[in-house]
Amino acid sequence: MQDYLIQFALLRERAFREPDNQALFRNLLFCSEVSGNHLECREFYTAVIDRHPYCSYAWYNLGWAFVSLDEPGEALEAFEYAYITQPYFEEAYKACAELAAQQGFHRRALQCYTEMNDHAEADSQVLARMGACYLRLGDVRTAKKMCRLALKLDPYHAEACYHLGACYLAEKDYRQAVRWLQEAVCNDGHQDAFHSLLAAAYNCFGQAQKALQHLWKAVEIAPETPAVWLQLAEHLLFSGNLRDAGEALEQALENAHSTDLLYCAAACQFLSGQREQAVDTLRQALLADANRHSDFFRWAPALRSDAEVQGLLRIYT
Repeated sequence: MQDYLIQFALLRERAFREPDNQALFRNLLFCSEVSGNHLECREFYTAVIDRHPYCSYAWYNLGWAFVSLDEPGEALEAFEYAYITQPYFEEAYKACAELAAQQGFHRRALQCYTEMNDHAEADSQVLARMGACYLRLGDVRTAKKMCRLALKLDPYHAEACYHLGACYLAEKDYRQAVRWLQEAVCNDGHQDAFHSLLAAAYNCFGQAQKALQHLWKAVEIAPETPAVWLQLAEHLLFSGNLRDAGEALEQALENAHSTDLLYCAAACQFLSGQREQAVDTLRQALLADANRHSDFFRWAPALRSDAEVQGLLRIYT
């Protein structure tokens, strides 16, 4: 890491003299990503921009510094300036679009993807992402159109298949949803989201065992992700399989800690008759985030009238 800090220091003076040197700024970005000197980068790129306000590469690198510093709003603004100062800066469009989508700003992401698509030759990845944005915005018809355009360019595009399957799931056409989500998994079986959504489609289609297989595959791929464990635990709980649900939740809490998992584990323990352990787990969940306590009753609604549970709630909420 020290070597990259030294290399960064050697390169930074050139940036003021060579604001149009893309290779130089790529090297600076690489050094900062390896060394983690993001605060220094924020100040440095701001200084470059003060001298060269139309330096798109400085704006772009500044965006990534803000991402690393967990300042998404500032990052979005920096990426936007990067492609405004250089209208065909595809990487800046892509970074802005992906970050906007992650932050839930799907209309803004769609605008970026649309401009990318207008400036360059049609791209299956961009079309698939546009489909995802349209779906999030509630325009399922256009979302399906974008996904099909992506699949015309690349019939094996897993993400396009996934989003198309999600469109059919939103329309409650479970047969088509399963079909396209199966295609997504066949084309790329290493995405936990693909398996999770296929499991949801199988559940809607009444094929609980197939759903369970894909839920286990999802947690195998992403054991550190609480949401996939929670989906598995809920499936087992609502199927009445308390023992397997409890075992799954034990594994979940060894790999991924979250308040949701604690509340779900507490509910499962109460329902399984492990009252002493359940009280302790519920107490941990309340200490972690008492405002989320209503989720507990989603899994164990009968416990709303339980005196001991209500006593704990009075203490911690």
